[in-house]
Amino acid sequence: MVHVDLAPARSSAPESSPAITRATGRVPTLLPESSDRSSVAPAHTPNASEQQKIITVRVCAAAEAPWSGATLLSALELHGLAYGRYQVFHRRHVDGRSLFCVASLIEPGTFDVTRMSSQEFRGVTLFAVLPGPVEPLLTIDELLGAARGLAQELAGMVQDSKGLPLSPQRAAALRDDVARFQASLPRA
Repeated sequence: MVHVDLAPARSSAPESSPAITRATGRVPTLLPESSDRSSVAPAHTPNASEQQKIITVRVCAAAEAPWSGATLLSALELHGLAYGRYQVFHRRHVDGRSLFCVASLIEPGTFDVTRMSSQEFRGVTLFAVLPGPVEPLLTIDELLGAARGLAQELAGMVQDSKGLPLSPQRAAALRDDVARFQASLPRA
């Protein structure tokens, strides 16, 4: 089992308090659940069974019009996302594992659903750790479909991980990148 540690590099927060660092573009660090940073072996070239890829896109509010938390919560639920582990929203596979997650663009990336309806949000990040419960190409298709649906529902815009508009060409390039990654995985 793999643990997605979403804590910022400089954070002293415990591993159970995840965050996503967007300003630096740092992606989550993947560690075995039983590991801590002090017991991780030196870096090595991963074999095919250890390969992982993190895909990230954003959905941001247009102009200067943030979304109300109640509107965002409704849109997330409408698109099959449920609040869960790490205080983020998950699209779950039938076996219960996450296909992908949705975090807030605001540090630390978590949501407090008890206060969410009284808050405003300028955007969310959708991310998937590949491989997951289904083939990577199916996961990226689900993630991009949800991002487009949220953008439509919230009158927002889909962006790549760098904050640039996700044009059809950029989406195709992202999908091609995932296809290459999928092809590099060992056949089961």
